Amino acid sequence: MTVREMVFVVALCVGPPCWANDAGPQQLSAGESASLRVLKSLPREWSRSSKRDCRTYEDKNIDRLSPAFAASAAAFLTAFVETHGHVTITSAHRTAEEQTCVCDGERGPCAGRPRIVKGKKGRRYVKRTTSRHQGGIALDVRAGTGSDEEYACMHEFAQLNPQFGVHFPMGQRDRPHMEPSTTMPLTFRLASLGFVRRTIMPCTKMRTMLTDHALD
Repeated sequence: MTVREMVFVVALCVGPPCWANDAGPQQLSAGESASLRVLKSLPREWSRSSKRDCRTYEDKNIDRLSPAFAASAAAFLTAFVETHGHVTITSAHRTAEEQTCVCDGERGPCAGRPRIVKGKKGRRYVKRTTSRHQGGIALDVRAGTGSDEEYACMHEFAQLNPQFGVHFPMGQRDRPHMEPSTTMPLTFRLASLGFVRRTIMPCTKMRTMLTDHALD
């Protein structure tokens, strides 16, 4: 599927109501099925940031993504691969049990892990949060071999191409974590209908992602 075809798929559903979906697998349209096929065609593996391989990158986890976010992610990653090269999906949708598994051994804050919070008058209580992965609106994606330069390029690519409707809100704190943007530019909706031709902007400091795989 070409970038232009994927752009049209993303435009099928725009605006915040289309992003949230924690109901699990849904009956998919032809366009949405194409998005899932694109995501499943990309390399997928364990990030090794937790103690165990929780296998949150499998087909079942891709299938549970919000259809609109899957379309956005597929379009963005298609464009990124065509422009800069290699990416690997390391995590998609997570059940509550899978989220607990991922938090085991994860360095730093992890949504779903209970933590003690100090409240008013020094009282302490247990606070739990829910990951965007559990809502099907987050993907963890490694750029190339996962170097600082490659992640910086992928983040910049998202900033330079807001028409794909994704961003990396955690920045350096959680570099692979990608979510849908809260808004989608009007120019992107017009581009999907053929009124505006949006040029894809490459990142400025790096041209090609590195890869652990031998090149043909």
